[in-house]
Amino acid sequence: MRTREVIPFVIYLSKRLGALAVMYFVTITIMFLLPRFIPANPVALYIQNLAQEMGYFSNPEAVPELYKVLFEEFGLGKPIWKQYIDFIANAFRGDLGISIWLNDKVIDIVMRALPWTLFLFVPSTIVGWTIGNYWGAITGYKRGTTFEKTSVLISSIVAQIPGYWFGMLLIFAFAINLRVLPPNRAYDPLIMPSWRMEFLLSVVKHYVLPFITLTIPYLCGQVISMRNLMIYELKSDYTVFADYIGMPDKVIRRYAFRNAMMPQVVNLSIRLGRAVAGTALIENIFAYPGMGWYLAQAVTNNDYMLLQGLFIILVATVYLALFLSDLVHLVVDPRVRLGYAKS
Repeated sequence: MRTREVIPFVIYLSKRLGALAVMYFVTITIMFLLPRFIPANPVALYIQNLAQEMGYFSNPEAVPELYKVLFEEFGLGKPIWKQYIDFIANAFRGDLGISIWLNDKVIDIVMRALPWTLFLFVPSTIVGWTIGNYWGAITGYKRGTTFEKTSVLISSIVAQIPGYWFGMLLIFAFAINLRVLPPNRAYDPLIMPSWRMEFLLSVVKHYVLPFITLTIPYLCGQVISMRNLMIYELKSDYTVFADYIGMPDKVIRRYAFRNAMMPQVVNLSIRLGRAVAGTALIENIFAYPGMGWYLAQAVTNNDYMLLQGLFIILVATVYLALFLSDLVHLVVDPRVRLGYAKS
């Protein structure tokens, strides 16, 4: 990168980072306030759940001391503005509070859930992006053939299927009808987690359906996108001229593929942000114990300590992905850098 490109480059990224930081604080502030306007009482719900687990039911009003202690322990007795200050200060220290539903540290719950989410999301993204782009490039190059028409038809249909519906179809086909794969969970609850082959095989077996649900629609979307980009590049002036002067077809395709990949690299970072909601939904469908499943359970149990803690992590991931998208776009595409340098 030339020196004259660096200053506009840094200025733009600084402005973008500042804007995203402001948006992040606004978003988590709204997330902090919304659950507190819900009429349900999370402490009362916690005491009821505790009483049921102990084999009897107690009205929260019958145990005022316990109710008072829990209300203060969760910080709900303070004014809203004090709760918010504590919330922000604790978040910077990595203290996301105590889950009302699970009576456990939220950060510990996140640490348990995050590996499962990454285990599901990262491989599906890598496989879908890699295969989808190469398949799409071949499809674009073979325009007008039966292969291209078939690929476009199948990919166009599958890419439009909502993830939750696609997942339900897979459950109905392979878990209910054929009974060859389990419909939910990350592993068999009767098997103790360990590095033994029995447990690992159980994890793989439970992994198949959610992995396919996340991968296939995304892969098909990449096929359509890359096919269109490849066709555009093959019609560009530089490829037409290269063909006119007798440059080998293999070389022309390589240059076209390289330029078509630039937008796809940017889309990969955008995928990180968009996939947060999609992965959360798929985890909930398959009862997969990742961030999305805990998020749904936090809403169901009115546990806004857990809800706001998970939301902090998920929103940070989305905004980080947006920033990386801008950064990658500037790095891989010299045309964009030149535009900022001229401005």
